[in-house]
Amino acid sequence: MIQAFAISLVAHVVYIAATISLGCWKTKMYQPDIASAWESVDQLSNEVVFGQAGPPIVYVWSLIGVTMISAVVLYVYKAARR
Repeated sequence: MIQAFAISLVAHVVYIAATISLGCWKTKMYQPDIASAWESVDQLSNEVVFGQAGPPIVYVWSLIGVTMISAVVLYVYKAARR
């Protein structure tokens, strides 16, 4: 079970690191087109959204679910090797 938890933890850390890295890369590469933005001023948004955030419990349930799946896969793998 500890191996399954470690696999799940590594998978979640890789997912979070990839999400943050992609966001940083997109922010660094973004070049606004100011000239065309002024053509339709009435459609410019006055709100800023940096993504969506869900409740932290989702990550806890995800960690538990991936741990259970990893435990089953490890059990089947070890049983097949015998």
